[in-house]
Amino acid sequence: MSMHILVVDDDENTRKVLRRFLTSEGHVADACENAATALEHLHAEHYDALLTDLVMPGMNGVELVDAAKEFCPTLRCLIMSGQARVQGKANDVAWVVKPIDIDRLLTALSS
Repeated sequence: MSMHILVVDDDENTRKVLRRFLTSEGHVADACENAATALEHLHAEHYDALLTDLVMPGMNGVELVDAAKEFCPTLRCLIMSGQARVQGKANDVAWVVKPIDIDRLLTALSS
């Protein structure tokens, strides 16, 4: 099933690689570099999923998920982190550990 996915990461290479991969898997993927821009995208368009880095300048991934869920409560959210799950308010998210295992990412998106 094709999904519309927003990728948020302050690392340009990560954004590009994930966007290309998701597109090659048949999804529509947009990418942005920070949470503020991500929230603008989420207000302007419908997305099925949000894939965000945890550590970013300004608003982090948990804060972004919390803000996004306020107006998109059914949005599927995944947070990428170099650590295992971290403490935070965003409990209804899937955690994707870096380095990213592509098969696990696809499974998390479809769960």
